[in-house]
Amino acid sequence: MSADDGDEAPMDEPGNDEGGLGEIGGGDEETDMDEALRRPFVKAEREFVQLQEAGDHDGAVRCLETVLRQEQEAVQQMRDTVLSSLFECLAVGYNTLGMKFLKDGNTVESCKFFEKAEALTDPANLHMTREARRVLRAVTYNNMGCFYKSMGKLHTALQYLKRAQAIEEQLQGHCQNPAGTHLNLCALLSQMGKHKEALRHAERARQLLEVGEAPVSGSDESLICVAYFNMGAEYEHLRQSREALWSYERALEHSKHDLGEDHPLSLQISGCVEQLNVKITARKKAPGGSLPRAFAHAELDAPAELASVRCFDNKAWSG
Repeated sequence: MSADDGDEAPMDEPGNDEGGLGEIGGGDEETDMDEALRRPFVKAEREFVQLQEAGDHDGAVRCLETVLRQEQEAVQQMRDTVLSSLFECLAVGYNTLGMKFLKDGNTVESCKFFEKAEALTDPANLHMTREARRVLRAVTYNNMGCFYKSMGKLHTALQYLKRAQAIEEQLQGHCQNPAGTHLNLCALLSQMGKHKEALRHAERARQLLEVGEAPVSGSDESLICVAYFNMGAEYEHLRQSREALWSYERALEHSKHDLGEDHPLSLQISGCVEQLNVKITARKKAPGGSLPRAFAHAELDAPAELASVRCFDNKAWSG
C-alpha cells in the first residue's frame, strides 16, 4: 500500500478535472489529430461495456489491456487524464474479476487481479482523475480486505479496510459505498472479538444509510437490514438483550419491506427474534433475573455468523 494515500492534496471540486474519452466529432486540425488518437480507445471502452453486460468480464478486461498494449505510443502523446474513463473501466474490471475468483475459491487468481487494481489506482498513475482514482482505490482496498479476511489474515484485512475507510472519509460523500465499508469492518471486528468497536461500525453504517438512499448489496439483501441485524448480533455478544431485540425487530421490518416475508433473510431474522424472546422470558423467570451460563451462550454464535460474511462486491461502480 502506498504511504501517501491518506496525505494527498485536497480533492479537486467536481467537474474541474479534464478527462474522459467522450464522443468523437469535428474540429480543427489539432482536434482531428486528438480524435484520431482516441478512436481505438473509444471503441475498446464501448466493447468493454458490452462484454461486461454480457457477463464476459475476462474478455472485457482483455480488450482494454490489448488496446493499451497496442497503442502505447498514442497513450504517451495524450494529456494525463484524457484516458481516465478507460483506466477507470479497467480498475472496475480488475476488481470484478478479483471478486469473481474469490467467490469461486481461486485465491491465486483473485489476488492477482486485486494487485493489478491496487497498482492501477496508485497515486503515481496520472492517467486517472484524482477523484476517480481515489474512489476506485477505496473500492480496491475494501475488496482486498474481504480477500484477506477469507484467507484468515484478519489483521491484514483490518489494515486494508481501515485504509478504505480513511479515503472515503476524505472524499466526503464522493465515494461508492461507505456504509458497506463500515459493515465489512463490523463483520471483521466481530470475528476478532472486538464487539464494542464492531457495534460502532454497524451503527455508523445505519446512520449513513438512513440519511441517504439505502442501496441493495450484490446478494439482494437490503444494507439497512444488514446494518440493523449486525447491531443486534453485536448487542447479543455484549449481553444487551433488549437492545439486540430492538435491532433485530428493525432488521425484520426492513427485510420484509425490501425483500418479502418469505425471503431467507427475513426467515432467519424472524428466528433470531423468536430465540431472543425465549432468552428474555427465561431470564425473567430465572432466580436473580439471570440465565444459566450454558443457556445464555448457546445461541450466541448464530446471529454473528450472518454478520461475519458481509463482503460487498463493488463491481457495480461505474464512475
